[in-house]
Amino acid sequence: MRRAMISRKNPGIYVILLLMLAAGEIAAQSQAPEYQGRPRYPEGRLTFTAGGGLAKYNGEFTDQNVDAMYWGQASFTIGSYLRIGVSAEVGKLLYNRRYRRNTGTAYQLQFGENAANEILRTTQFSAVSALLFLDMLPARYVNPYFFGGVGHLWYTPEDFRLQEVRYYPQTPEQQTWVFPGGIGVDVMIGDRFAFNTEVRANLTMVGDLDAFASGEVRDRYYAEQNTGRNPNAAETADDLYFSVTAGIKIFLFPDNDIDGDGLSNDEEERLGFNPYDEDTDGDKLTDWYEHTELHSDPRRMDTDGDGLTDFEEAIKYGTRADTTDTDGDGLDDAEEIQRYHIDALHPDTDGDGLLDGQEVINGSNPNRVDTDGDGLRDGDEFHRFGTDLLLPDTDGDGIGDYDEVYRETTDASTADSDHDGLTDFEERSIEGTDPENADMDGDGLTDFEELRITNTNPKNPDTDGDGFLDGVDKCPRMPETRNGFQDEDGCPDRRER
Repeated sequence: MRRAMISRKNPGIYVILLLMLAAGEIAAQSQAPEYQGRPRYPEGRLTFTAGGGLAKYNGEFTDQNVDAMYWGQASFTIGSYLRIGVSAEVGKLLYNRRYRRNTGTAYQLQFGENAANEILRTTQFSAVSALLFLDMLPARYVNPYFFGGVGHLWYTPEDFRLQEVRYYPQTPEQQTWVFPGGIGVDVMIGDRFAFNTEVRANLTMVGDLDAFASGEVRDRYYAEQNTGRNPNAAETADDLYFSVTAGIKIFLFPDNDIDGDGLSNDEEERLGFNPYDEDTDGDKLTDWYEHTELHSDPRRMDTDGDGLTDFEEAIKYGTRADTTDTDGDGLDDAEEIQRYHIDALHPDTDGDGLLDGQEVINGSNPNRVDTDGDGLRDGDEFHRFGTDLLLPDTDGDGIGDYDEVYRETTDASTADSDHDGLTDFEERSIEGTDPENADMDGDGLTDFEELRITNTNPKNPDTDGDGFLDGVDKCPRMPETRNGFQDEDGCPDRRER
């Protein structure tokens, strides 16, 4: 009964289908959260795969025939996307040995002039290869991958075993180097298993997988006959074979912390961290350190959004990564460090008794105890004296705030402490009056009235000495004439007859 056959183009169709599957998976998951899905290696980096499939020969007798093969594979993850592995396979290549025009002469030489023109033949083979795998989506449910490598192939063409050929080796079993390469897909099934399928091309260095290296046959024949070789005869091409396989992959030796950050894969997946990267957000802090010690978000480089990365806050500046204002002074940590160049760990950088945030609002310098240089601390000016932190003479009366507070005891927030109409400076430095007493001599007239209106002496309650206080004396600068006539008005007069 004739064996089952598939189209000789089917391996290419498999490749196209697998590529379409991979492209669909990439497109579908590009819209998904970054770390959605079960980790690709949740329970182990060492894998074993076993399965079977179909093998197809490609050489001088290429046709539609396929035969069964079986294979096993082991791999070990060495990086986020790379694996190394070995594979072993055994199977048969089935082909229809037949006469072809371009190799007709060589065919008759090798198989005889009366050789059957159509006859099924097989080549048994086995191979062991070392492989390198490149995973495309290692953290997804569906992971397409590429692979390639080098190995050793043992093969036994049926015609060599039957010795039904003119030229055959001493032993039917032959061996050569083989170079496998192809594409595969893993589909996770639970935590430790995956369905696997691969399409592989196996390149060899020989042309007699089918017992028929046509060019070599001609060369040996002409050498025996001592005649020249036909220069137009076709050259022998190296044979190869394809395979399409399916199997089950198992993950061994549990490793529940793939990235080695101290958090288990299950916990990272539950929290939304990347189990394949010890630093999910790339801020130079491990996920464990951020989650456990800093209480920051390993998915965000700047957890509190203050303009400093979590690394800068935790390692460089010592501020907290989970709050914008570490010292509680009303300023963001980034503002304090990058804009104002003040200490983000102390609410009052200069120790003047005024919080840095309040100094920024007031316009004073949080790095200077006395912004205006008047001798008073900014905190005292703001909280105790009510003076201007930016002006050394708040009231502009000509006396500095420090002198008014500690020497003159006048009100530094107003130019006229006693509200008599004269500035403190005028009273203290020019007129010699008391800037804290509006009526220094107590005569009922303010110092301003005496100096600017009545022109009397603000230090003498009775400027003219007539016994009448300046405040009631109608002539405060001229003494009363006591003659019995209007002696109560304080003005000089004379009695009329």
